[in-house]
Amino acid sequence: MEKHIEIVFPELNETVLIKLDDSQSPNTVKAILDNLPIEANINKWGKELYTDKTLISAQEENAKSEVNLLDVAFWPEGSALCLFYGPTPISKPGKIEPYSPVNIVGHIVTEQSEIINKVKVTTKVIIKQ
Repeated sequence: MEKHIEIVFPELNETVLIKLDDSQSPNTVKAILDNLPIEANINKWGKELYTDKTLISAQEENAKSEVNLLDVAFWPEGSALCLFYGPTPISKPGKIEPYSPVNIVGHIVTEQSEIINKVKVTTKVIIKQ
């Protein structure tokens, strides 16, 4: 399956394109698609952007405690979508570690997005197909 979603940052006039990948967390990807569009606030934690709690409901599914650069994940504990642009405040050198295990659902494909530098604290987003 090759599906894409967009995360639109209206206040910043930016859009981030995400390529979904259901190979690791198919039930979670389905839950995300079933709940679109989603309006939420997005927050910054180190080099991670994560939404406030969403209506998406999914259990841990091949959950990972370490992610790769530009991974997109669902955080079951917080019902949030997470974009990893680099290390979080708890990451060890050379690793990107979320707060707790996350389900990998895709990858950021927007080239050289500076969105991580534009989000200061919290901003509104719309997640859609």
